Amino acid sequence: MGIAAHRFDNEKRRRPDHHARQAMLTPGYVLEPARRLLGGIGLDPCTEPDNPTGSAKWYSLPDDGCTLPWDAETVWCNPPYGEARDRWVDRCIAEGEQRKVLLLIPAHTETRTFQRALNACTTVLLVRARLRFGVLRDNGRQEAASHGSALFGFGVDLSPMHDLGIVLTPNV
Repeated sequence: MGIAAHRFDNEKRRRPDHHARQAMLTPGYVLEPARRLLGGIGLDPCTEPDNPTGSAKWYSLPDDGCTLPWDAETVWCNPPYGEARDRWVDRCIAEGEQRKVLLLIPAHTETRTFQRALNACTTVLLVRARLRFGVLRDNGRQEAASHGSALFGFGVDLSPMHDLGIVLTPNV
């Protein structure tokens, strides 16, 4: 098996929401500009118990933030990246009709989930380079995503974040 074989492991895609390896914290170089753009994060529905995004309100496991109220003006969502992502994307799309929502997911442009988000968003930012999550591997190097990432804005113009990548307005 080659060194990169772990990137293609379907077991990773099928991990449940609560699996320890589902928690990939958003790096500050993405989170800080997002926080400034939103004027603060009112709700992070799927974060860690210590609230690393600094949101005013947050949900963390064992609570299922995807089913609880999203009663804030601004929402930051970096959901689990396995198959569970589908329901989070659907919730972000629905909530984006009532409030400002930012959604960070893998840039798997060929998937139905990505296409659904793309068709519903105000703008999308295709992040330049793979995100570095700040999690150290056994070899001491930072863990990076094995894929590109996209940040979707629902009711939000992501143009001020153009330093992070290419901003598109898909539904003009």
